[in-house]
Amino acid sequence: MHHWMITEMEKLRISDQLKAEELCAKKAGFYLNQSRDPAVRAVLQQCIDKGQRHIGALNGLLQEAGLTNIARH
Repeated sequence: MHHWMITEMEKLRISDQLKAEELCAKKAGFYLNQSRDPAVRAVLQQCIDKGQRHIGALNGLLQEAGLTNIARH
């Protein structure tokens, strides 16, 4: 596997964005569990799904750069 270099600033920004996406998905999950309205639940589930895709993409960037789990503190 070929690794490419990213700057410290890029690592920090990816890490910050990863944390934000994880928090957003967590909050949406909390509200999903509280809601009884099917329309609201559907929107929240879409938010969770989109957040999970973003998390996967950000983790993929870190893995391609040879880094793993730098955002998990």
